[in-house]
Amino acid sequence: MFRLVRPSAALSAGLSAALALGTGIALSGCQQAQQTLEDTTSGVGDAAKDAATATGQAALAPAVTPVLDLLKKGEGEVKAGNLAAAVATMGGFKGLWDKAAPVIQPLAGDKWPAIEMAANTVISTFGGGTPDAGAASSAISGLIGPLSGLIGQ
Repeated sequence: MFRLVRPSAALSAGLSAALALGTGIALSGCQQAQQTLEDTTSGVGDAAKDAATATGQAALAPAVTPVLDLLKKGEGEVKAGNLAAAVATMGGFKGLWDKAAPVIQPLAGDKWPAIEMAANTVISTFGGGTPDAGAASSAISGLIGPLSGLIGQ
C-alpha cells in the first residue's frame, strides 16, 4: 500500500520560493528580451530616418544649387549697382524655379510655404521691369536664406 506523505512546512516553503524565483527569472529574461527588441527597432528606425534625410539632402542639392547660383549672381549684380544686368540674370529665374520647385516641395516639409512665398516675391519683383535696388536685394536674399538652410549651406 501506498502511504500519503504530507510535505513538511519547510519543504513547501522551499518549493514555493524556488517556483517564485524561477518565475521571476523567466519574467526578467522576457523583459530584457523586450527591451533589447525595442532598442533594436528604435535603432533601425533612427537609421532609416537618417538614411531618408541623407537621401533627401542628396536629391535637394541638384535642384537647389542652380537656383542658388542664379540668385547669388543676381545678388552680386544688384550689389554692384548693375540693376539692368540683375534683371537680365533674374529673367531666367521663373523657368529654373518651375523645374526645381516640384523636387524641392516634397522634401522641404514645413519650410515649403516660406520658400514658395519668397520665390513668388522674386518672380514678382523681377517680372515687371526694373525694381529698385532695395526691393531687388530684399527679394533675392529672402530666398537665398531658406534655400541655403534647406541644403545646409
